Amino acid sequence: VSVTDCGLASTPSMFMTTVDLKCDGAVQITASHHPFNRNGLKFFTPDGGLESDDITALLALAEKGDKPENVPGGSVKPVAYMRDYAKHLREIICKGVNAADYDHPLKGFHIVVDAGNGAGGFYASDVLEPLGADVAGSQFLDPDGMFPNHIPNPENEEAMASICEADLGVIFDTDVDRGGAVDHQGEEINRNRLVAVASAIALEGNEGGTIVTDSITSSGLKSYIEETLGGKHHRFKRGYKNVINEAIRLNQEGINCPLAIETSGHAALRE
Repeated sequence: VSVTDCGLASTPSMFMTTVDLKCDGAVQITASHHPFNRNGLKFFTPDGGLESDDITALLALAEKGDKPENVPGGSVKPVAYMRDYAKHLREIICKGVNAADYDHPLKGFHIVVDAGNGAGGFYASDVLEPLGADVAGSQFLDPDGMFPNHIPNPENEEAMASICEADLGVIFDTDVDRGGAVDHQGEEINRNRLVAVASAIALEGNEGGTIVTDSITSSGLKSYIEETLGGKHHRFKRGYKNVINEAIRLNQEGINCPLAIETSGHAALRE
């Protein structure tokens, strides 16, 4: 096997290695928002994350000690993929905002990031700051697997309260596949509110599109998506993988479905 070592990386970036680097598979070592004394693995292929029965099969093989024979020809090479991934994010923002100062669309905005000592510190230094944002006050950007300051969880009240002294505060979980935000008035933008914001963005240019969410979203959110935004709200069973699979299924059936998102903050855009 030819292994590409991306070093410290986010879960979404590992997913994207199967697209950008044409990897046959990717593995993220993370326990997400769980405490420091736990760890885990997330597996991806170009077709998406592994299903639960795939994981069960992996565990069964591991329990039996089954493994392939050692053969020559394997390799490991370090690749600075996060640099390219951050550049990709900057390009998306520049294109989406299309500001007069195209390369600095966030100039004049004060945006604070709390990475909780997880892997998300790059977002302040490599995404927002180069786009002109003032990231002063951003905190806990240095990775520390002991999480000495607070649990890296977008639903952590202590963390949310500490990032509202800006135009926008953003908080990530450890592996940067969940986020929450706080506006300049200290109002939390998470759970149903975060789904509402993401839906408004996803339905731009996708009039009448379908938003897939998990089953615990509010009736107010349904009204907002359908009556205010003119979209359709499709509730499905809880689980990040479940809402993504449902959105993929709908798109394959010819139903315009630009976004799958869980109330916890996990989201996947069709693009």
